[in-house]
Amino acid sequence: MHHHLALTTHTAELRQIHEINAALASGHRVTAGSAGVPKPVPEFAVLRYLEATGPPSYPYVYGHFSQPGTDDTMRAKLHTPQLRAISHQLSLRSHIWGIGSGSVQPFGRSSADQPLEPR
Repeated sequence: MHHHLALTTHTAELRQIHEINAALASGHRVTAGSAGVPKPVPEFAVLRYLEATGPPSYPYVYGHFSQPGTDDTMRAKLHTPQLRAISHQLSLRSHIWGIGSGSVQPFGRSSADQPLEPR
């Protein structure tokens, strides 16, 4: 699935998501296991595309995965470590996700509830 970004919603995060989706659409493969996506997503499920929801400056990012041989997808929330792993596997070296492993989560929210950290 290939989505075009409106000029009014361009942020670094959305640009990076667009680049990942373009790489995936061109045939590159990333599995849930190689990206560190936890269960219930099966280890060998293949990442089909990323989806961003919420405000463009602090999007929640979801990966859509499918088992080999099927088009049925399951959606999983992705966090900074998984996004870094995906970008690395796709050789997208200019990508920067989050602000570091020791970042403070604002407003007392847990990292599981937190969108991508701003850069």
